[in-house]
Amino acid sequence: MNNGFAAELFTSPLVDLGDHEDQRFAKVLTPAPEVGAKREGVSATFLENAEEYYKKHEFFDYWREALKNALLLAGVKDASTIVEYGCGFGNSTLPLLDIFPNAKIISMDISPNLLTILQRLLVARGLDGRCTPIALDVHKPYIREGVADVVVGSAILHHLVEPGKCVGAAMRVLKPGGSAIFFEPFEAGHAMLRIAIREMCAAAAIREFSSPALTWLAEISAEWMLQIKRDQLPNWKSLDDKWLFPRSVLQNIADDVGAELIIKPLRNNRASDRPFAKHLRYFLESWKSIDPEDTKMMPDWAWEIVARYDDEFFSSGLKEDLMFEGTVVFRKR
Repeated sequence: MNNGFAAELFTSPLVDLGDHEDQRFAKVLTPAPEVGAKREGVSATFLENAEEYYKKHEFFDYWREALKNALLLAGVKDASTIVEYGCGFGNSTLPLLDIFPNAKIISMDISPNLLTILQRLLVARGLDGRCTPIALDVHKPYIREGVADVVVGSAILHHLVEPGKCVGAAMRVLKPGGSAIFFEPFEAGHAMLRIAIREMCAAAAIREFSSPALTWLAEISAEWMLQIKRDQLPNWKSLDDKWLFPRSVLQNIADDVGAELIIKPLRNNRASDRPFAKHLRYFLESWKSIDPEDTKMMPDWAWEIVARYDDEFFSSGLKEDLMFEGTVVFRKR
């Protein structure tokens, strides 16, 4: 692990958590003042349950393709120094190391448990000399200003109480003209899919039909509503997923930090032309390993309801605007 490279970028000495906090976290570094600091805003999902989370959410190939498209969107052709915010176990770290074979990466996450998995994966691939895992709340200004060509945060902003602070931190460490790239969920598509799910559940009640698929969809749509209406919930800050972003919130953040904002759907809804069915299948398969073609789980009448949202209600242009997930680029002016 190239500690010398990392040390040059930080304003405070870096120490090994394995020596100073818990031997399980060996080779995971942190700024010396952060040893023993309380890790706020992160749940058991990313701490003691980190291995389970890793096994469920690897998706390295998915993130490699998403990153290639995002870098093209941001106009990034090369990078020597990359800073990652909320890197987790490295589902974007490893693809970045492949895409930029000469780059060195500072990979930060508040969870040393997830970073321990990243360190294990780096060693197994012989890449630990090019990437340094750092346990750190990314809001804290330990990295020197203007050192990074690119900042990457794969699905981090929606976990944060104040995502604007993270974007502001990214602008501080970027070189002029550099880009901070994030991948985030959007409210518009999820809100409309939630209405379709509610219609399916109502139809199921009339038919006295039930299935694990519809039960789970009802549960996940309720979770989406918590993110959409979080400002009405007294304990919303304890949620793992805190935001489904309206575009306006991200534009306000860009305006506040003086950045240019670029947003593009992760999946092109106009090209697929059936985004509601496509995303519903994705959720069922990826999150619950449910076969969407199993009529005992998802009967034909349920898909007929979804088809109305795909075929009857919206133009192809509006369906593209109804993003579910988007690439979000903040370019430093």
